[in-house]
Amino acid sequence: MQSQNDQQRTVDFAMATSAISLTPQQSLEVQSAGQANRHLLEGFEDLNMQSREFDAYAYSLNYTQTGCYRSGSLPVALALNDTCLPGFHCPNSDDQHPPQYCPPYEKCQGMRAMGQTCGPQGVLEPKICANGHYCPDGKSEILCPKGTFCPSGSRAPFNCTRGSLCPEGSVNQVVLAPVWVTLILDALLGVLVAIGFGISKWRKSRPKKYAASEGTSIRDTEMHEQLLRSSKISGGQMPPISSPAIPGNVSPASSQTLSPQLPHVAHMRRDNGRVDNMDGYTDDDQVSTFDEDEIDADFQSNPDFQRFIRSVSKSITTQSIGLSFDFENLAFETKRGKKILQEVTGTMPRGSMWGVMGGSGAGKSTFLNVLMGKKRATGGTVKINGWSKDIFKYRKLIGYVPQDDIVFPELTVRENILHSARCRLPARWKDREIQDHVDSLLACLQLTHVKHMRVGDARKPVISGGQRKRVNIGIELAAAPMAIFLDEPTSGLDATSASSIMRLLKAVSKLGVTVIAIVHQPREKIFYEFDQLLLLASGRSVYSGPTDRVHDYFETMGFAFPHQANPADTLMDIITGDGAQYAVGSKKRDVGVQYLIDQWKQSGQYTTPPKHLSIFSSESQSTFKSRESRRISNQSLNSTVEQENELHRTMQCRGASWPAQVYYCFKRAMTQQVRNATSFFFEIGVGGLAGLVIGLSAFASKGHLFQGLYHEPFTLLSSAVDYQGTPQLGLLGGMAIGLASSAPGFWVFGEEKLIYWRETASGHSRSAYYVGKLLSTLPRIALSSLHFTIFLCILATPLITFTEMYAANLMYFWCVYGLASCVAMVVKRENGPLLAVLGSLIIGVLGGVAPPLSKVKGWHLEWFWRLSPGVWFTEAYFSQNIMPLAYLYKVDLAAESVGYTLDQYHLDIGMLVLIGAVYRIFAYLGLVFIHRKRQR
Repeated sequence: MQSQNDQQRTVDFAMATSAISLTPQQSLEVQSAGQANRHLLEGFEDLNMQSREFDAYAYSLNYTQTGCYRSGSLPVALALNDTCLPGFHCPNSDDQHPPQYCPPYEKCQGMRAMGQTCGPQGVLEPKICANGHYCPDGKSEILCPKGTFCPSGSRAPFNCTRGSLCPEGSVNQVVLAPVWVTLILDALLGVLVAIGFGISKWRKSRPKKYAASEGTSIRDTEMHEQLLRSSKISGGQMPPISSPAIPGNVSPASSQTLSPQLPHVAHMRRDNGRVDNMDGYTDDDQVSTFDEDEIDADFQSNPDFQRFIRSVSKSITTQSIGLSFDFENLAFETKRGKKILQEVTGTMPRGSMWGVMGGSGAGKSTFLNVLMGKKRATGGTVKINGWSKDIFKYRKLIGYVPQDDIVFPELTVRENILHSARCRLPARWKDREIQDHVDSLLACLQLTHVKHMRVGDARKPVISGGQRKRVNIGIELAAAPMAIFLDEPTSGLDATSASSIMRLLKAVSKLGVTVIAIVHQPREKIFYEFDQLLLLASGRSVYSGPTDRVHDYFETMGFAFPHQANPADTLMDIITGDGAQYAVGSKKRDVGVQYLIDQWKQSGQYTTPPKHLSIFSSESQSTFKSRESRRISNQSLNSTVEQENELHRTMQCRGASWPAQVYYCFKRAMTQQVRNATSFFFEIGVGGLAGLVIGLSAFASKGHLFQGLYHEPFTLLSSAVDYQGTPQLGLLGGMAIGLASSAPGFWVFGEEKLIYWRETASGHSRSAYYVGKLLSTLPRIALSSLHFTIFLCILATPLITFTEMYAANLMYFWCVYGLASCVAMVVKRENGPLLAVLGSLIIGVLGGVAPPLSKVKGWHLEWFWRLSPGVWFTEAYFSQNIMPLAYLYKVDLAAESVGYTLDQYHLDIGMLVLIGAVYRIFAYLGLVFIHRKRQR
């Protein structure tokens, strides 16, 4: 009896199950069929749904009885009422016939396993809202209207951004407005570059105008006429140049050359018969020996020379007494114990012009670096104006011309010199005054005809090597320093150009500027332009004193100078140990370097011997001993407290303000980028190409970059999940950005260290230079990320909006540039690009994709991964691509699976901004503290 009841209940359950799955009409048919087939179950004592008999019964039913299309399939109830989740279409279900799940056919099962969707597998099975449609209430499936797009599972259409391509039934949007903006920007950039090249070509091709009759430039002629008119007003004499009293050791007679009488002729005939046109060029001025009257002639006849000297005198005021240098027993020893300088003693008064000579390895450059404070002396003392002070404090008043031509190759001759003048001249100067100052200096340096030409570099020279050398010197002269150090300023110059520069330096020294130059083997004319000489041999001084007394000193030691030879060559032979050929008398065999050192140490450094006095006589020995009480190094008078205070105020006034320096550095950096148009556009093109490649890899998905589990109770209908599509897009995007921007980011600072060290040593603001360069990179980053985002967004069509994607990409470019800047501070230029690319790949791999961030959390290393910008970048992509589908999928489960945190896009972008800023702070610290000695 019990067995029969169980059989009856089983039949009733089967009938009820079938009835639930069908419409009312189909339910009657199924019940009738169940009555007819009831005899199949009769006789079974135990009915079990796991039994073969039940399976046979299930296969005997069709879809009109089960509601499932697949033979032998029985439905699974999804709800007890008419439930239809947002994004689904449930046309056949109602409260009496709730939605059901049916086992799929093989084809549908394969599609779902691949993450795709297929049609309903039963009468009451819900289906996901189709592509290009939206399902607002579960019972209707509406075609997506124009101006919107509807991906699979849309409960409402997504509005397209303005200007996007979204026809009726769109599955995704194709953004067009940013494309047009990008094309317009590219066109404008192209026009600007074309205009720049046109202006440059016009400047180069513009004919030079000269006055035919006089041989002088029209500009010079006009200034002559103006000055002549002024002289007539003043009674036939030219008004004196308004310069202050000349400080230092300049005599009143020499100072009168600053206010000369202007002759009424534009040219004059020299004693040798040659005509000097007085146009500022020395190609027609080939006198064999230096004469101070030659400088006077330049003052009188060259208006540009006068203008330059006048502007220099403006910055060197009466109270600013200049700089004198006293050094006693100066020594320098390397860390390995090599002694380069020993017991070098001397004094360099303000307003004097010194030449430092010696053989290779004599310690000339080391002496200059120690005297300037670039290297710290290991022994002895250095005094400035009679006081022991750190020369680094006077860096704004000191100019240093290195032996190598450290200039910006992308800038023109005038732009290089003008930047130095703007940043280092007194802040009270107006820009027009600075411009005139630079123009007059260019004329004095004979660079007017090439002032609008780029300097170029050794790989692609534009101007000659001698012109580059003059630009190198002009950068320091433009700052009107009170002391200027030059490391072989005449190397690479022809004799005429070298003579012209030395004449200019001589004139500057008359204003109280201390000029100290290393010279190797100068021609005779240049040799006699120096007021004083310091001769070094084996790191020790063998002479320090007036140039016109050096003959007497060495003649008293038994050396004879040939009449027809260059005295500089003779001196070089003597102090390098090859002086036997010039020695006479009994000391002919004892003329080595050590002999010179000993003689100077014992007697010469106390005083300069009188003329025609033999150093070997008893009279000379007693004379030297009587003068031991006064060393030359002690002859500089100590400046007063008032003078030092005035000097301090002068230093405070020197240099442009910090905002002005930032602007000048930014302007210079932008000019560099415009001049490097090929590199600039290539970088932008690489960014666009990277976005194109990554976009093509995601193009087949048609914007469907995420597939999760549907919410309950429709979870059974879910296809295979795809949690990695969006993170992989972020990973590939981040690595592509790193490859495209790491090398350009390195070159922002990688090639300018020498220039930065030179400018910092002269008093430039480090932070102003860095901020100016930093600001100049922003347009490059913005344009590169824009082109990258355009191609990626058009091809991949993710759900993240263009604005959000652009912000994420922009900030990741920002981070990569910052990381590359850090690399640039610590490695050599030849290794930098490769290491920068490697660093960008590392932060990309640390994006939490492989290994997934969820596994990293198990290792308790999430904090380390969070230090990388890749995690925040990929998290922003992941969050903004799946959050719009949170109504459809279990996004929390997906986030837990991959390890990212959802709905914190603004925090992700903020962290990218912060990490990029931290990278730049480290880069700035590296810029300031690495190679600190070279910045002195």
